[in-house]
Amino acid sequence: MTRLEVEVGGWEHDCCGPELVRFTRVEWTVIPGADGPFVETHHGLEESEGLKVIEVAGTIVELEAIDRDGSRIPITRIPSGRALLGMDEEDAGDVIEMYTDRIVDVSDDDFIVTVDVQD
Repeated sequence: MTRLEVEVGGWEHDCCGPELVRFTRVEWTVIPGADGPFVETHHGLEESEGLKVIEVAGTIVELEAIDRDGSRIPITRIPSGRALLGMDEEDAGDVIEMYTDRIVDVSDDDFIVTVDVQD
């Protein structure tokens, strides 16, 4: 088993990203990040010529919001992009800090998802 950190967020998640919760299975296309985790992408793959695109399938084991200072905050879930944008009548889009139930400001919309993948 290998653990991969994958950055999720920004306009791609806002556009059509699903809700993400621990212990669910994901299948993603990722690109190695320049300074760290892989970056999930599902748009413009034909334009990524020259970049190494990797298919990742595994189970989500950790979710973190990236604070403005770069620190990571463990969270309970990542709401769908529609919920984060306030466009889901059934989901307020709140991002909740684990263990404290504090609402986290995620105006930058950057998250780290740790995924266990089979070797």
